[in-house]
Amino acid sequence: MAETLFFNDELPPELMAAPRAFIEWSRKELLREQAASTPMEPLYHYTDETALQGILRSQAFWCFSYMQQKDPAEFEYALGVGMDVLRRQRESNDFFKRHFAECVIDMLQVNNLSGPFEFYLFSVSRHRDHGPQWWAYGHAGTGYAIGLSPVLFQPDKDDLYEEANKNLHIGRVVYGDGPTAARHELSVRNAADITSRVGWDHGRLMREFGTTCLRVMAHELLASQMIWNCLTAKELRFEDEREVRGIVMNVHAKFDPWRRNHAGRDYIEHGLPLKEPGSITEILVGPDAAPDAEARVHAMLRAEGYPLTIPVRRSRGVSAS
Repeated sequence: MAETLFFNDELPPELMAAPRAFIEWSRKELLREQAASTPMEPLYHYTDETALQGILRSQAFWCFSYMQQKDPAEFEYALGVGMDVLRRQRESNDFFKRHFAECVIDMLQVNNLSGPFEFYLFSVSRHRDHGPQWWAYGHAGTGYAIGLSPVLFQPDKDDLYEEANKNLHIGRVVYGDGPTAARHELSVRNAADITSRVGWDHGRLMREFGTTCLRVMAHELLASQMIWNCLTAKELRFEDEREVRGIVMNVHAKFDPWRRNHAGRDYIEHGLPLKEPGSITEILVGPDAAPDAEARVHAMLRAEGYPLTIPVRRSRGVSAS
């Protein structure tokens, strides 16, 4: 997901085998997750009229900083589950596994999730015409839901764009302690196992370079796995949202040309080819929207040069209230 940043010239090749092995495992795991998250049916973005007009005009979604989401506690939840996993790993009888977990915990206590990174998000749902979504995100039922074709979210390249705002990754949100802990445990266990294996194979070098090796491995775990797991997990009580997240992640400096601010919140714009035929599958009008809402949407589409074949439909009586 993020570029690999933490290879260290101070490490001899024998110890570099540890981060290289973890990065190879992590890439395969993230590709597996990406494939499982790639949608096969339309996804819906619930919003108000002002935002709808802005999206249609710019062909872009505003992705807000994870630090400034409406409910920042959701990230604290996922990080808390991850910290519990690390604390259990810290009780290992294996010297290197124990100290690796301690190193990750120390980094998280100092930097929380962010460290050198920034993350920007926008949310869509697998729900079409869903009462709670209308109420929470569709301007209390007076707004709109944009149906987005799955074609927009198919991975189209393996490497990263130079422009950080273009590097969108799609992740299914998992809900509850069990699935959240399982993902953390998988990545922590693999990183700890690799660290231990290389550490015991090269004890002499670890006596000289052990602190650096543990720090590099801890950074790699955070960069390629724990951040992703925390950004795509929520408490079980939110399960009915069926949320899918678009995530743009990189180091701070990479976002400098793209970072904007609105009402005290940092955001970037991520463009999508919305005017391409079939990109927008439909626009739903909220159940409590004004009587002329459909006409206003048709006027927006005409004014911005969208295909006139995009269906505009009223919600089927699923009241937000």
